[in-house]
Amino acid sequence: MVSKTTVPSSNLGIRANNNIMERNDNINAIKMKFEAEKLKLKEERERMIRNHWENLPKINTPEDVPILPRADEKEWKEFYVPKLIEAGAIPKKDLVNGQIYIGEHRNTTIARWNQETNKFVHMRYKFGWREDECNHFEDDDGFALFVPIKLGTQEEWDERIK
Repeated sequence: MVSKTTVPSSNLGIRANNNIMERNDNINAIKMKFEAEKLKLKEERERMIRNHWENLPKINTPEDVPILPRADEKEWKEFYVPKLIEAGAIPKKDLVNGQIYIGEHRNTTIARWNQETNKFVHMRYKFGWREDECNHFEDDDGFALFVPIKLGTQEEWDERIK
């Protein structure tokens, strides 16, 4: 006759608890590894963006304007704004009231400077053509900014809304 060995139920509970704790430790180790890799990739991406901006090529067309990164106010004003100006963007101090400029904004490549409101006016198609405003890239307000790169003409402005 073969006898069965029985394990006291208290030992089963301890084993189950140990298995759960071991599984949780494994999950936490995987999470920590994932977070470390995520941080490493983020730092690498930031380094690549910074390197691109340190060697920013000349801006000749609106398509040449780089994607504007999110940065704190100090870094934006002390690093990114001067780099845009070095590459050919027109500084705010050089803008002429009523002048049309070619540049880059998420909704347009042409805008008119309004010194009174301290903003660019541009035409935008949203349920029909309408005027909209946006800031110069030196005045980051958290919304899309216009980066002017050269003077535009009234004909180019009119062509925009045809």
